[in-house]
Amino acid sequence: MIKNNLKIALRTLWKNKVFSGINILGLALGLSVALIIGLWVNNELTFDRFYSHTDRLYQVNTLDNFDGKAHTWGGTPAILGPILQQEHPEIEEMVRTGEIEHMLYVGKERFRSQGVAADAAFFRLFDFHFIEGNPLTALSTPNSVVLTISMAKKLFGTQSAIGKTVAIDSITTSIVKGVVQDIPQNSTFYGAQFFCDWDFLKLAGWHMSNSWTSYNHVTYVRLKDNVSLEQANSNIANLVKKNTDNTVKASIYLYPASRWHLYNKSENGKMVEGNMVNVRMFTLIGFFILLIACINFINLSTASAEKRAKEVAVRKTIGAPRKTLIAQFLLESFLLTLLAAALSLLLTTLALPFFNTLIKSDIQIREQAAIFWPIFIGTILFTALAAGIYPSFVLSAFEPIKTLKGSLSTSRHGFKPRQILVALQFTVSICLGICTFIVAQQIQHAQNREKGYDAQNLVFAYMDPELKNNYGLLRNELLEQGVATSVTKSLGRISHYASNSWGYTWLNSKPEDYDMVFNKMSTDASFSSTMGIKIIEGRDIDSYKYPTDSTAILLNQAAVKRMGLSDPIGAQVIEAKGTEYEITWHVVGVIQDFICKSPYADIEPMIVQGPENDWYNYVHIRFNTQHNLADNMQQLTTLLKKYNPENPINIRFVDEAYNSKFAQQQRTGTLTAIFAGLAIFIACLGLLGLVSFATIQRQKEIGIRKVLGASVSGIVTMLSKDFLKLVFLALVIASPIAWWIMSGWLENFSYRIHINWWTFVIVGLFAAVIALITVSSLAIRAAKTNPVNSLRDE
Repeated sequence: MIKNNLKIALRTLWKNKVFSGINILGLALGLSVALIIGLWVNNELTFDRFYSHTDRLYQVNTLDNFDGKAHTWGGTPAILGPILQQEHPEIEEMVRTGEIEHMLYVGKERFRSQGVAADAAFFRLFDFHFIEGNPLTALSTPNSVVLTISMAKKLFGTQSAIGKTVAIDSITTSIVKGVVQDIPQNSTFYGAQFFCDWDFLKLAGWHMSNSWTSYNHVTYVRLKDNVSLEQANSNIANLVKKNTDNTVKASIYLYPASRWHLYNKSENGKMVEGNMVNVRMFTLIGFFILLIACINFINLSTASAEKRAKEVAVRKTIGAPRKTLIAQFLLESFLLTLLAAALSLLLTTLALPFFNTLIKSDIQIREQAAIFWPIFIGTILFTALAAGIYPSFVLSAFEPIKTLKGSLSTSRHGFKPRQILVALQFTVSICLGICTFIVAQQIQHAQNREKGYDAQNLVFAYMDPELKNNYGLLRNELLEQGVATSVTKSLGRISHYASNSWGYTWLNSKPEDYDMVFNKMSTDASFSSTMGIKIIEGRDIDSYKYPTDSTAILLNQAAVKRMGLSDPIGAQVIEAKGTEYEITWHVVGVIQDFICKSPYADIEPMIVQGPENDWYNYVHIRFNTQHNLADNMQQLTTLLKKYNPENPINIRFVDEAYNSKFAQQQRTGTLTAIFAGLAIFIACLGLLGLVSFATIQRQKEIGIRKVLGASVSGIVTMLSKDFLKLVFLALVIASPIAWWIMSGWLENFSYRIHINWWTFVIVGLFAAVIALITVSSLAIRAAKTNPVNSLRDE
């Protein structure tokens, strides 16, 4: 019986190869999208969950109130970790970390690398796979370093790295105590290529303060067995207050590893959904695209009912039970789904590299094989059942007598289930299209926003220790040779947020102003002229011309407004008043507001400080526009090699760095656009099949109409209007859904667009045109068919 049913199934599929091909392609595309999204979702859900003791692993977060609002973040004081370990027996292990970026070199091999400085317990908490060395003791001695396998190969080739020495910039020479596998992409420490002992930070010049308000490090702990999170949080909450005699109001709490990646957004003093929003959104997109593909199968199968109605009637007449017919049609469904699954596996393999490039990931099927294949097989079974069970029951329910008499209902009045499913397909497709359009509008809106500084002909470079020592010589030569019109060194890049601080007081300030948070930058001279920022009042900082400018500051407009200064020039601003770190600054200028954080957010108060703190990481150079850009770059490169000969040159343009701020939203928009396009394409495949069946079903009607004088355009309109009605119905349904979804998405941005009514019209018309082209391509051919061919049997 099974063999016979299989033969019938294969013959049926081959006989209807066009429609089978449409079904296979549609299902394959739907399955591929679902599989790729499934792999990505699984990767997101497994972030930081593969450590041996993930269930007992926590990050120490800080909670405090600033500007009248609750804030929480992952930075902690350096002094906190050891006290946690000493005073709280419920904590089994503690490790502090600091992210670093330095040059590693062995002989002539030199590589700028991302790294992590950490306490000795690091690899006891984060048990990455060691290829060489002992993870329990790898960072337990000063001048220890652990390399990833890729970095070890770059430095030492195929030789064993254990016991060999690696120079880290000009700071120190460390001994390799271990080699680990490259850090997986779904880890917090992804991208790190070396790990060194905690004491390295002191050698590198980090200010290792015992202050309880220097939140420069991340602290992780592992709790002992049978210690509840609630109990631990209760025990440690007031640790900061206790050790500062309540002068610091911050509290601390433990945040579980399972939530670090997905619930990574700080809002009103709580960590809420961040990446989890995208996980849910794309999970729904994958589900609905697979649903659209399944709808195609259902529609095409039920649409072919009349074509197979007599076959069903004859088989039932000669005694075939209904369950046999159901089994036959389910077998056809499974066979079709298996063919689509094979094609989808090929498409998934081919599309994954493009997907990884697009979202900056490294998702591989082989790395998720244990979960991929069960999900793949389960998806095939689910799809075959979901797509096949409805048409199987519909086809097997035909009454033989009515069918053989030709009285099978083909009424086109009212809504059939098939029409409802087509409307659902286009509802999903149009909804995705509207979302894509709005995301693109929001990105364009932010890109058109005034930055507040001139990014053209402005470059920056990271200052290695050697370049810091030679900065004065570099600056002088750049200006003397006419390569640059102005040069400044700064704490961070002008295009990106670097640091913030609180604890400032000024004339007539109120007690609560002490908790006001300011973004921080620094400069030695020529900050506004180099960055191209307009000075509103006063002058720029110039510590070379005015020695007292070592304690000078610039305020942006937002800071002046927030501080309530009617005459800011000359005002004194005291930082950390009453502590050993107290500094009295004086305002020399007010600069225009500029974007240093998100271009979608409000501009925050900023203080640009003179060189008193001597905290610099970057040099910014404004090229002389009277010279060719290529010549300027060549001369700058030559001078950087002259004053920083041991390190590779890494010059970046500010406008390129600024554009990277839009990367995440652009990836979201691109993915949504791709999925929307696929959804429309799959829906149109189904529409193509349905129109083809409709023209076959109504070919005699078309022939009679042509004999009676109907025009081609009239027949095309007759065949198209029912389908276009469904598209417009889908637009009506999709519009409020898309508006609700995107209104919630836009709430994440302070600087945002308003959703316009014409957005829905444009997307709706686009979908209607695509559907019309799809329908008309077959309708016109049917309308031009010679009526003799369709009426010869009458």
